Amino acid sequence: MDFASARAPDGLFDELTQLLTALLGVEVAAVAQLDPEDPGMLRVHSMCVDGRLVEAGRHPVDTGPCRVVLEQGQVAVAERLQELYPADDGSRALGAQSYAGASILGRGGRPLGVVAVLSRRPMLDDARMHATLRVFAERVAAELDRPRITEALDQSRASYRAIFDASEDAVLVLDWNSGAILDVNRKACDSLGYTAQELRKLSANDISDGEPPYTRTEARRYVALARQGRCPTFEWRRRNKDGSLHWDEVMVKPATLGGRRVLLTFARDITDRKKAAEQLQLREEQYRLIFELSSDGLFLWNEAVQVVDVNPAGLAMYRYPRTAVLSGGYAPGLPPEYVQERYALIRRALAGETLTVESRAIRNDGTTFEAELRAMPFSHRGRPHALVVVRDVGERRARERELQRSEARLRATVEAAFDCVIAMDQDGIILEFNSAAERVFGWRREEVIGSKLSQLMVPERHRLAHDRGLAAFRQGDTGPMLGRLVETTARRRDGTEFPVEVAISVAAVPDGNIFVGHLRDITARRAAEAERSALEGQLRQAQKMEAVGQLTGGIAHDFNNILTSVMGYVVLGQERAEQLADGTLVRQLGQAHLAAQRARDLISQMLAFSRRQKGDPRPLALTPLTRQTLRLLRSTLPTTISLDAQWMDADASGDEAWVVADPVQLEQILFNLCINARDAMQGVGGITVRLGRSEGSSRHCASCRSTVEAGPWVELRVSDTGPGIPAELLDRIFDPFFSTKMPGQGSGMGLAMVHGIVHDHDGHVLVDTAPGQGATFTILLPSVAPADRSATGLRVHAADGATLPQVEVLLVEDDAAVGDYLQEQLSNWGLRVTLLRDPVAALRWLAEPPVDVRLLLTDLTMPGMTGLQLAREARRLRPDLPVLLVTGNAAHFSSEELDASGVTLALKKPVDSAVLRASLRKLLLPAHLQ
Repeated sequence: MDFASARAPDGLFDELTQLLTALLGVEVAAVAQLDPEDPGMLRVHSMCVDGRLVEAGRHPVDTGPCRVVLEQGQVAVAERLQELYPADDGSRALGAQSYAGASILGRGGRPLGVVAVLSRRPMLDDARMHATLRVFAERVAAELDRPRITEALDQSRASYRAIFDASEDAVLVLDWNSGAILDVNRKACDSLGYTAQELRKLSANDISDGEPPYTRTEARRYVALARQGRCPTFEWRRRNKDGSLHWDEVMVKPATLGGRRVLLTFARDITDRKKAAEQLQLREEQYRLIFELSSDGLFLWNEAVQVVDVNPAGLAMYRYPRTAVLSGGYAPGLPPEYVQERYALIRRALAGETLTVESRAIRNDGTTFEAELRAMPFSHRGRPHALVVVRDVGERRARERELQRSEARLRATVEAAFDCVIAMDQDGIILEFNSAAERVFGWRREEVIGSKLSQLMVPERHRLAHDRGLAAFRQGDTGPMLGRLVETTARRRDGTEFPVEVAISVAAVPDGNIFVGHLRDITARRAAEAERSALEGQLRQAQKMEAVGQLTGGIAHDFNNILTSVMGYVVLGQERAEQLADGTLVRQLGQAHLAAQRARDLISQMLAFSRRQKGDPRPLALTPLTRQTLRLLRSTLPTTISLDAQWMDADASGDEAWVVADPVQLEQILFNLCINARDAMQGVGGITVRLGRSEGSSRHCASCRSTVEAGPWVELRVSDTGPGIPAELLDRIFDPFFSTKMPGQGSGMGLAMVHGIVHDHDGHVLVDTAPGQGATFTILLPSVAPADRSATGLRVHAADGATLPQVEVLLVEDDAAVGDYLQEQLSNWGLRVTLLRDPVAALRWLAEPPVDVRLLLTDLTMPGMTGLQLAREARRLRPDLPVLLVTGNAAHFSSEELDASGVTLALKKPVDSAVLRASLRKLLLPAHLQ
């Protein structure tokens, strides 16, 4: 009988597909046959999808894995079903990812169709699955063959009364007593392989197998029953002429033929049916084995909502005895709502629904466990049933909860991090984006998840390098960036770029590596580093200027001593030349004296730079002083240079700019800046002088590099139209003796003096210049109110030519040249001079009572003791002794400091002879003779 014409019992194939989905835990099961009219198509007889029967129609053989099943007998595809069979529309529509199937074999092993299951998850390719599919395929084959056997049997029985009338059964007429074969029909000859003549020579015993349990004795027993008129039907195994063994279904009936009592045997070959029955029994045993060995609890409920079968796993899971479960429904004593919920689930499954729920199940001992219940409709023995699959998911749920807690802790840690945490996959797609990243980049998490990081946060000029690095990571070349801090540039949502510090780590996951970037915005750090660098530059500049100032001051001090003796001896020479009436010598010594005076002015500038000479600061209005200075300066400038002055409105009361400063030193500042501007323009251009006020801050002094604090400031600005100052020279323009002029055209002390004077007045210097744009020097001085007119200064007196009395003078000077000159000069003026070079020795000399001295003339800087200390000790020894202090930086001390030390007068080095003579006269003569 061909498969194409076979018809299964009602509901059998549906029952099989439903059972398959339950046993294997899959979503889809199907039984299909090859279309006899179109072998390239499969005709689906039954399909169960998610517990419900659906109409499937026809399906192509070549587009899916069914072709492999038909060729190889059985196949299992663990995963990637849609990737391996892209043209299989059926599996795609079902969302299936895995497939397993077994071929249905007909007579001769010819493939007739397939039994297949599909799942949306990977399936285990194990022996249990293979055995289950094979058993179901054989069951289908057996059920398809059963109608042929039944039909033949029915026909045989229908023709029971017509023994030889075209009977399909093998009919033998046996002797009543001996069992010898008297007659046979054609079917018997064909079945046994004998001719009728050969069979008439044999008896029933001759064709019996004769092996237990099919012995001749057993056959004789059935014959005896037939003789008693009971007409038994039994199965026996016969041996054909060729020795092959076959199973027959035999009926023995007594009859009378021609007045002779005989036994009629009707034999039907049931070898195939016998084998099918044995296979069916085997398959049922296998079904039972699968049911019994399932790790999930299996409960079969009938229409009366009673359990009719349960496997050992279900009994162990609920800890009930089998008799208690099979006796009815749920045990008494359980919560009513619990029982009602379960019964409702079973009734819905009996009504055709497939449901999956999770709930807490109650065991027999009262303990509970987390269970996943899957209830589905199931046809059993032609009647609707419900199969409930129970799985203990407590351990799995515990792992999931622990995983969720771990993920929550990780999420909290990531969200609490101050650094940006950005995770991406191997293609650069963003998977994680924490709150810090939202704050820094300006993107919300939901806006960037699933987007490509390089398109959002990497500047365009860096994207190629980013993609190359990502490709290297994907190929396993982690490179030098992994685990290291790297500084780069990132882009915010608004398009602005900012510096970041990045560290990258790699996490291995089943789908591939995940790259986690830890980013830190280092904009503030960069600014702090820049500020620190600026402060370090200011400190280095201040240290440099301090060191240069100390060096300059030391040189000026020593040079003052030398110049004092030089100028003194020149004056002595001039006096001698006048006495000798040597005009040539007088002229020559006069030129030498002029040169010494220029050297003295240079020393004064050096002292101003080193802040050892403060001048005579006083409150003054800067506008009149500046106007007067510019009138004098105009005469020194060529007509090819324009001089433009811009003033504050000085006519209104209170608008004048007042500062506390030495007017002479301010004139020097303005003169130096304007002369520098003239020389920079090489005699052609324009100079603009502006006097104004400023409140601004956040500027830096060009000479000391410190930050200029908020005002009020008075601004004196000098601008020129020259070529500007090259950037490489800006750091050196205030260095003493640094000059870009030709030799002989400048000393390099102009801007150095400006630096010293301005900072001595608590001010700052700003420089604004660019190549070809000229230069602007802005002097900032603290602004004061016009009422602040407190005058300060030292008591230095001018000279006159009065005669000095002949008295004793103690001269203390450690420098030999200066001491010798002063001793000689004072002696020429008629004074008796005692020269001591050690201040300690001078104190001892003063401590001797017989010594009569009228004046102490001392230097300031000496080894072992300063001039101020000597004056203080001298006043203690001799309270009425006047003290004349000679120093290279007399303006460094206030009148109060000099009075406190016992100093009567202070003179600056190099000492002018006329000033020294006048000072001695003031101190030595009575007031009425001065």
